[in-house]
Amino acid sequence: MLTLSYVIALTLIASLSVASNLTFGRVLKQHQGSAAVINISGRQGMLSQRIASLASQLALGDTAVRSDLTSSIDQLESTAHDLVYGDGKNLPALSANVKSIYFGGSHPLYDQLTDYIARARRIAALSPGDPALARELPQLLEAARKPLFTGLDVVVGLRELESEDRLSYLQWIEAATLAATLATLAVEALLIFRPMIRRISRYAYELWLMATTDVLTGLLNRRSFVSRGNSEVARSRRYGNVYSALMIDVDHFKKVNDTYGHAGGDAVLKALAAKLKPQLRDSDLFGRLGGEEFAVFTPGISIEGATELAERLRREVAAMEVVFEKLAIQFTISVGVATAERGNATLETVLRRADRALYQAKASGRNRVMIAQ
Repeated sequence: MLTLSYVIALTLIASLSVASNLTFGRVLKQHQGSAAVINISGRQGMLSQRIASLASQLALGDTAVRSDLTSSIDQLESTAHDLVYGDGKNLPALSANVKSIYFGGSHPLYDQLTDYIARARRIAALSPGDPALARELPQLLEAARKPLFTGLDVVVGLRELESEDRLSYLQWIEAATLAATLATLAVEALLIFRPMIRRISRYAYELWLMATTDVLTGLLNRRSFVSRGNSEVARSRRYGNVYSALMIDVDHFKKVNDTYGHAGGDAVLKALAAKLKPQLRDSDLFGRLGGEEFAVFTPGISIEGATELAERLRREVAAMEVVFEKLAIQFTISVGVATAERGNATLETVLRRADRALYQAKASGRNRVMIAQ
């Protein structure tokens, strides 16, 4: 009887183990796809703002930005298509809720994106001083300022909620599996289930890492960077301390992708993160906000110290080489720096000012540091 009970218990444990592994594998794959979607969705919002900024510079007579404007439009159009129709690899199909945002209502988000891209392309083809540019630009800026950016932000929030639901589902499965196995075997569980519990804990930890870190570079992802940054800002404002932010962008990153492929571009981003992270303090926050854009939050650092740090990081990158498939890739970065004296600004404000300084650095020739005025 004991032997039969033991065999039944082992069979049940094996069944639960197989079911758990299959469930965890499926959820991990779905969560990885969701992480990619959240990253690209957040990138869309930044691209829409970049397009608006570059279009304004073009209207002011800076024709040198036309190439960057066209490249940003192409990226926005490509990411919009991949998010809606999938890329056949990692991006999952749209959920019903997200689909209703893209295609439902009187002003579907996908139609807004399509109109925005078409208007941006018309502007990119015009010359400064063209009367058509004066008519098109205000409508583009209005769309970027509120309707389009708000819609894209809603999509990002909804994707994050769906990702959190999957994580909660995994936690529920973990608890249910653990309770069932402990109820089935009291003594045997100590010998049979210990390896499986370790695996479950490792899966849960991996999911937590996926939810808070960038898969490619291992840095904080956008959501985690903003969350922890807001906490640091609240602490700095409470004690009246200064804090600064750096916005970092890889120069001519599209050219790197076009020359060496996306695998080469990924190698550059990984090498950049590995090179810069040791240059920062443990108290500094370093995150990848999307694409080739990174951010650093430095509590207790004045504008002078932040500028010195930015220059040091720029020099380090300019002197490095990334070896990819026996080819040496060299690249540079542009950096925008902003600060908040006595903690009198929000994280969003400081990052936005640093981002504007970053665009100035790029417009001034790249491979340089600009300070927000």
